[in-house]
Amino acid sequence: MEQLIAQAAHLLIALGGAYYLALWFALVVWTFQDIQTRTRSVIAQIFATLLVVLFSVPGALLYLLMRPRETLEEQYERALEEEYLIQDLETAGRCPHCQRPVQDDFLFCPYCRAPLKQLCIACGRLLSLDWPHCPYCGTQQLTEEGDVIVQERRSPLEAVQRALGRTPGGRRPEKTLPENEATTLPPGWSRSMRENEPDTSELPRA
Repeated sequence: MEQLIAQAAHLLIALGGAYYLALWFALVVWTFQDIQTRTRSVIAQIFATLLVVLFSVPGALLYLLMRPRETLEEQYERALEEEYLIQDLETAGRCPHCQRPVQDDFLFCPYCRAPLKQLCIACGRLLSLDWPHCPYCGTQQLTEEGDVIVQERRSPLEAVQRALGRTPGGRRPEKTLPENEATTLPPGWSRSMRENEPDTSELPRA
C-alpha cells in the first residue's frame, strides 16, 4: 500500500514538473514574441526574455506591468492618423492662395479675392472649383480657358428662360433704340418722348 502511494506521489510530481516546464517554456516564447512586436531595442528584448526565464510566472507578471502599451503596428497606425489629421487641419478652412482662415460657404477669399467655390449654373449649389459637373443636378459647368466661371445663383427655370432670351417673368427683353435714332426720329422728338409714346397699333382705324 505504501508503495502504491509512493508511486502515485512520484507520478503527480512528474506530471507537475512537466506542466511547470511546459508553462515556463510557453511563457518564455510568448514574452520573446510579444516584446519583438512592441520595441526594436535588442536590450529591451533580452531583458524581458531573461526576466521570464529566471523568474517564470512572477517574471511574466512583472513583464506585463513594464511592457509598452502599444505594438509597433499600432504606433505606426496612430502616427499615420495624426499626420492625416494635421494635414486636414492645415488645408481645411484656409485659402489655398494666402493661407488665411475662410469659411466653407465663401465664394471668394475676403483677403486676396481668390475664388474658392463656384455656384452651379442650374441649381445654384456650392461646388468645388475643380468639379466639371454638378453632383446634385448633373449639369456641366461652364469653363473658359481652363478657369471655371462663377455664375449667379438661379433656378433651372430661370436658366432655361435666359437661354431662350426671356426674362424671369416670361417676357422677352425690350429692344433698345439704335445709336443713330436722332436721324430717324421726327424733328423735335427725343428718346424719352419716343419711349413714352402710346401704342396706337391696336386702336380701330376710322
